[in-house]
Amino acid sequence: MQTGQLGGPLTLQDPATGQQVQANVSGTFTFQVQGDPSQYLPHLQSALLNATGSVLQQKLSQNQVALPTIAQSLPYFLQEIIAASGVQQMGAQVGQLQLNVQVAQPQAVQPYQGQLPPDPHTQMQNRMAQIAQEKLDPRNYDYEARVNIGGFKLKASTDKGFDTEGLTNQVKEKAKTEIIWWGIGCVVLLLVVVGLGVLGWYVYAKFKEGEKKGNWESGSAEPAGEAKDAKWDGKSPYSCGAGDVVKIKGVKAQLKSGTAITAGANCQLELEDVEIDAPVGIQVGASAVVTVKGGSVTGKDAAAKALGNGKIVFKGTKVTGKKEQLGAAKIEGP
Repeated sequence: MQTGQLGGPLTLQDPATGQQVQANVSGTFTFQVQGDPSQYLPHLQSALLNATGSVLQQKLSQNQVALPTIAQSLPYFLQEIIAASGVQQMGAQVGQLQLNVQVAQPQAVQPYQGQLPPDPHTQMQNRMAQIAQEKLDPRNYDYEARVNIGGFKLKASTDKGFDTEGLTNQVKEKAKTEIIWWGIGCVVLLLVVVGLGVLGWYVYAKFKEGEKKGNWESGSAEPAGEAKDAKWDGKSPYSCGAGDVVKIKGVKAQLKSGTAITAGANCQLELEDVEIDAPVGIQVGASAVVTVKGGSVTGKDAAAKALGNGKIVFKGTKVTGKKEQLGAAKIEGP
């Protein structure tokens, strides 16, 4: 495990006054990556700092914490901060995280007049006491009695009284002939046979789908199945993930900020005759694969970035800008 330092300023909005309040974050964290830790460290520091600000602002907006209680409540939010940072998509695992937040109260801000919400530990104690009180209150329970007499099941309860309808139905059931029961048995047997046939078809379909997915994940740059055409106007960033298999063709994209194409999870994306001009052209993470056929990719900061186990394949593409790959990620071509 590697150890990293974390620190920097934050700007929070106080819901009680609506004013911007400055805060300073400092702390340490441990992490593990596949590759050079020094290349990952700046990305992890930035992601954790941004996630800290987002989570704290959300808690303030939902009145789960107030400015005077941030320091005491912060340890309860650490796992949520790690999850919100998205470090796993970078191919990194963050272990122990320790943070300290100092909130600066400007002179123009009036002292907090509202009632401070209880800290998470006190909230849990109050909820457990309420649950225990509800469990001990007999008014929260319904009582029911069941008696079996002569093959008939008699039922009565405090809320519905004696179940006369149930007794009537049982009498009708007793009066049915064996022929009806045989008919029901045949219907059930037919349903079982049909269900087994449907189950067999479903298993076969999943098996064929797994074969196609396995062919893609085995290292081929071409998807095993037919990719779906995706729409992109080229004026805003495009992202895919969660096992998407998509294709974009003939788009001219020009962005002044950010990353034009972001592929995560197990996304399989094919770009054909696409022209991209942005600060960062293409970025992949996790096990995503992006195949670029023809066209051009121009990146002021980087033309292509590959993290985790991601892969970018250029085929006959004009690439202008740096190509960065970390850990087990790969960039092939042009």
